[in-house]
Amino acid sequence: MKAVVWNDAASVEVVEVAKPEPRPGWVRLRVASCGICGSDLHGYGHPEMGWSGNRPGHEISGYVDALGDGVVFDHAGLLAVEPTDACGHCSSCDGGHYNLCADVGLVGFELPGGLAEFVEVPAQRLHALPGDMALPVATLAEPLAVCVRAIRLSGLGFGQHVAVIGAGTIGLLTIAAARAGGASSVHAVARHPRQSELALAMGADATYGDTEALLDAIGDRMCDIVIETVGGYGTTLIDAVRIAAPGATIVNVGCFEGDTPIPGPMFFQKELVLRASNCYAFDQGKSDFALATELLGDLDTSLAPLITHRFSLDDVVPAFETAMNKASGSIKVQIEPAV
Repeated sequence: MKAVVWNDAASVEVVEVAKPEPRPGWVRLRVASCGICGSDLHGYGHPEMGWSGNRPGHEISGYVDALGDGVVFDHAGLLAVEPTDACGHCSSCDGGHYNLCADVGLVGFELPGGLAEFVEVPAQRLHALPGDMALPVATLAEPLAVCVRAIRLSGLGFGQHVAVIGAGTIGLLTIAAARAGGASSVHAVARHPRQSELALAMGADATYGDTEALLDAIGDRMCDIVIETVGGYGTTLIDAVRIAAPGATIVNVGCFEGDTPIPGPMFFQKELVLRASNCYAFDQGKSDFALATELLGDLDTSLAPLITHRFSLDDVVPAFETAMNKASGSIKVQIEPAV
C-alpha cells in the first residue's frame, strides 16, 4: 500500500509499505480522509525533531477493513479515530487520563499514521459518526476533541468572557466549543484575513490582528478565560497573560517546541491560573472525544468552510506546502487516499 513517511530532509514522501495486519484488539481501517495538523507542520523542515522514518497523520476518518482477534465490531459506516494507545493499567489510565500515561503512543507519531491507504488502530478508540455526515467534516473529530478538552479544563461557565489566541483549525474550533459551552463573548486574535472571516463564522464577537488591537478594544474588560492555540516557537503566553483578567485561567493548547517566557510579575500580581491541555481524556463519566463527536453532529455543515484544501496522497508535498502557507488562505488541509 501507499503511505507517507518523513525523510531525512524533514520533508514527506510517498513510499510503498506492507498493508498492516491487525493484532488482537486492533482494527485495520481503510482511510477515507486524514488532516494535516499544526503539530505535523512543526516537523516540516526541522530535521532536529528526529522524525525521519516515522509515518504521520492522526486526524483520521475511515471504514473498517479487517478485524484483529477478539474484536467484534458491527458498525459499517464512517468512523473517527481517537489516535491514542496507552497501557491501560497505570494510575493515569485508571483515572481516565490515558493521555498522561508514561507509555502512551500516538498514531502518527510513535505509531504508523493515517496518511496512508490503510492504518491499524485500537478498536476501543473508534467512534461511530452519523451516516449523513460529510467526509471532510468527519475528519475534524480529532481536533475538535482537543478543543473540547481545553474548554472543559478552563472551567468555562455561562456568561464568562473568552479570548482565543490563534485562528488556525484549533483556534477556530475552540471558538465554536466555547460558544457551545456558554461563553458570553469570544474575542479572537487572527493574523490572516481568511482566519478572521472564519472566526466570526464560528461565533467570535470580534477579531483582532494582534494582541495590542484586542487590548485597545476591550480596555479594562479583560477576559476570564484565555485559550492559547499557537505554540510552536512563539511567545504567545506573554500575550495570554496580558489579556487575562485578574484571577483568570489560561489554557495552553498549542505545543511549544522549547522554553517559552511568561511575564512573572504580571502573572503573580493577577493571581492567574495556567494549565496545559494535552490531547483528550475521560472525565466526569464521558470522554472528550465522545463529547466532540456529539458536538460535531450538532455543528456539522457549519464547519465545512474550515476545510479549505483537499489533496490526493500522491500530492502530499504540495499539501504540506499549502498547509504551511497561511497567506494562501489555508485552514484545514486534508488528504484523501482514494482520490
